[in-house]
Amino acid sequence: MTGPSKEYDLLTLTAKELQEMLERKEVTSELLVELYLSQIQKHNREGMMLNAVISTVPKEKALDAARKLDDERAQKGPRGPMHGIPIIVKDTLCSPTLGVETTCGSFALKGAKAKKNAAVVETLLQAGVIILAKTNLSEFGGMKQNLMTGGWSAVGGQTQSSYVRGGVQPNCAFLGHSTPAGSSAGSAVGTAAGFAPVSIGTESDGSVVQPAARALLYGMKATLNTVDTFGIQPISPEFDSVGGMAKTVEDLAQIMGLLQGGRDYTPHLTSSFKGLRLGSVDPGSWKAADFVVEPNQDFDQQNLAAMNAAISKIRNAGARVVQPVKLLTLEEAAEGGGGDIDDLMDHDFKVSIKEYLSNFDNPNKVYGLENLIKFNQKHADLELPPDHPNQDILINALKSNMTDQQCKERLAITRRRATSAIKKTLADNEIDVILGPADSHIAGVAAAAGYPVAGVPLGLADFNGRAFGMLLISPENTEAKMFEVMSAWEATFGPRKPPPLLVDWDSKSEKAES
Repeated sequence: MTGPSKEYDLLTLTAKELQEMLERKEVTSELLVELYLSQIQKHNREGMMLNAVISTVPKEKALDAARKLDDERAQKGPRGPMHGIPIIVKDTLCSPTLGVETTCGSFALKGAKAKKNAAVVETLLQAGVIILAKTNLSEFGGMKQNLMTGGWSAVGGQTQSSYVRGGVQPNCAFLGHSTPAGSSAGSAVGTAAGFAPVSIGTESDGSVVQPAARALLYGMKATLNTVDTFGIQPISPEFDSVGGMAKTVEDLAQIMGLLQGGRDYTPHLTSSFKGLRLGSVDPGSWKAADFVVEPNQDFDQQNLAAMNAAISKIRNAGARVVQPVKLLTLEEAAEGGGGDIDDLMDHDFKVSIKEYLSNFDNPNKVYGLENLIKFNQKHADLELPPDHPNQDILINALKSNMTDQQCKERLAITRRRATSAIKKTLADNEIDVILGPADSHIAGVAAAAGYPVAGVPLGLADFNGRAFGMLLISPENTEAKMFEVMSAWEATFGPRKPPPLLVDWDSKSEKAES
């Protein structure tokens, strides 16, 4: 074999397919580690220079884990469907036993060592998963600078989409058409680029499902408090959750079930819209603000046409679809004495980040917001470069004068308004799931309610190749119903397309070698 792409198409291979190959003894986990590490080396800092990965687990450590899992498979059989499968995780999950740092994209945590693995890391390792790398992100989950470009961190640089022609454009909006979105950008880009078949991200407001949509992946954020978030860089315990991204719905179902303590979603992968009850917001009314995603009339028309065509196709496939349905906005959720979710997160961040940083032995002596802000000022050449020159979110969080009681009361009002309004929309229209555009604040509405949110792929923009998709929201602990919709979507719309830029790159490389 002269190169991984010769025999194994890492851009399309799924965890399920790899597990079947492992069972047939066509590959070993040791070989898979070699293949995926090679792909990371090929296109992370070289090749397409995607900057999706901040650090990789030491190769011999990863290979040793793979060999042990291969031996265990031979002697006892696999632990489960993810046994021996490589995965990449966001660089906010503490992982000291892997021999790799956890930086959250900040030089303030370079050289620091976490005291314990994140609970999710332990769950993955116990299931026989091989964690290969830590992925790039919007620094501190986007909690450093207001309107910071999605997928940028001081340590990792700018994550680049493997779909967008020309890369991130200067002066684009912070989640603009050329960006990979954020904050879990590296996990999404890495999965699409064949760095691993599946990945883990975190989300408070859109940070899994929006990057997944930009990478033409299936993604899901779990219902609040259904995944143990110990050892994961927090924003607010009232909004933080964990999610997965994958090329297929079945792979996503397996990883989400694992994260949520062993839930089995496979019986809900029915691949049929018959009997499903869906509602769609008016996609023309639900679009991102201009400061979030810069206007592009051609894309807006293409996206709107694609979403309307998708609704028609879903109806024809047997689903009952109500369109449009009314969904409250984030502004409406904050009315009546409620709180803006960004303000609520700022208040909680000051306390939660201090607790998280206490889990590190840090030579930089950064154990709270004040230390972090001073570190960034002292190392402005690294942390505050000309294109990302401030840390206003950190400063505003430090200065937040909201009391704990005020935060609690405002959150309660916002959550009550969000949950009751969503349930009313579902009941009034006799539907189970609400659909809407990925480039919108629908993920924020789900965050306000503490509800799960998922994303499905839809298409590629004509003007620059960016991927786009749609989001699904439904009440707490209804992920099973969402998986019914997602599996029907996949069966109806067919396999997702791997990144044409990488497909062309590999094709040209093979021609050059022959």
